[in-house]
Amino acid sequence: MNRASRTASVVVAGSYNAGLTVYGGGLPAAGETVLAHRFEAGPGGKGANQAIGIARLGVDVAFATKLGDDVFGSQARATLVSEGLPPHGIMTGSGPTGVAVILVDTSGDNAISVAPGANLELTSRDVILALGDELEKCSYIVCQLECPSELAAGLAVWAHEGGKGVVLNPAPARPIDRGDLHLFDVLTPNEVELATLARHLGVETARVETQALALVDWGVGTVVATLGAKGALRASVDGVERFPAYAVEVLDTTGAGDAFTAGLVAALARGSTMDDAIDAGCRSGAFCVTRRGVIDGLATSGELETAVPWDQARTTDGSP
Repeated sequence: MNRASRTASVVVAGSYNAGLTVYGGGLPAAGETVLAHRFEAGPGGKGANQAIGIARLGVDVAFATKLGDDVFGSQARATLVSEGLPPHGIMTGSGPTGVAVILVDTSGDNAISVAPGANLELTSRDVILALGDELEKCSYIVCQLECPSELAAGLAVWAHEGGKGVVLNPAPARPIDRGDLHLFDVLTPNEVELATLARHLGVETARVETQALALVDWGVGTVVATLGAKGALRASVDGVERFPAYAVEVLDTTGAGDAFTAGLVAALARGSTMDDAIDAGCRSGAFCVTRRGVIDGLATSGELETAVPWDQARTTDGSP
């Protein structure tokens, strides 16, 4: 499909990071060296993960990002285009390609450190210039916080003028300007990110329900918090509802939040209700944690039907 005829339902604007993953027996403490048993390198970054995840679920998506003029950038461009993402959204910055170093222990828990590189150069103006046609026609715009906060806020202002929905995955955990919260129709934080946002609003309670409702009070349309083995929680002006997780065997939790957001957004773009979209996010996250590495954990619709059937009983033993 050429650029002129392309109609993207979703535009994802955000980060690409080369993922360098080390698998070991445990996560090191400060000053400690832990011997690992496996190393993998591949594509990553929350923006790229979510764009690829949405595309694999059969929704037409465009992706805007900035890469370095280096070997990681060349590899990234080839991978993103092979996943069906339009090349004109994949820009080159002056800094190096972003890199994420991921440590995973035998229980599947992880610790991640990110050097953003060219991701810090991506602006809302860059995205509008690169993906103007797709932005005009899309239904949803999706952002994260691995790029400057102006990116998400700037695109949200533009999106609302055009009547589009804005989904923000507020990761990694950092405060958002209180005056910008009303710009986001859907927030998809995990527990750490939710607590960080709530503390910035002066909410000190550990109750996730109270934290999420505080964000709604400040103007967020819907907060959908991922709670690991406890499933997900939705907060809106209508109150709070919990959604149980799917019971799966956890191998690696890396990227589960990205898979959840991808599943949720893909369902919303197809016209699903929020309840059904959250369930789709839970199923996508559950699939992800049964695979090692993020990209292998981003399912197609067919893989979800086989691995996590719609009629599978859900319990609080699973992990989205």
